[in-house]
Amino acid sequence: MTNERVKSVGGYFLRFLGGVAVIIGVLAIFSSLSQGNLVGIILGVVFVAGGAFMLKRSGGASQARGAASTSGSTR
Repeated sequence: MTNERVKSVGGYFLRFLGGVAVIIGVLAIFSSLSQGNLVGIILGVVFVAGGAFMLKRSGGASQARGAASTSGSTR
């Protein structure tokens, strides 16, 4: 029952949060590796996995695959 604009704004927000979470996770992993902090490495992996999940749920990957399959099939 929601319109397309609300869905796209939510998708963009989820994509933004997912990207930020992945960047923070990668930075946490590298900083924890230099200090030898196992808890920080685990938290970094959790952030990367959560960010990847958010990026997948935002629909960016499925829209790109759908556009690639339709453009190839029209020729």
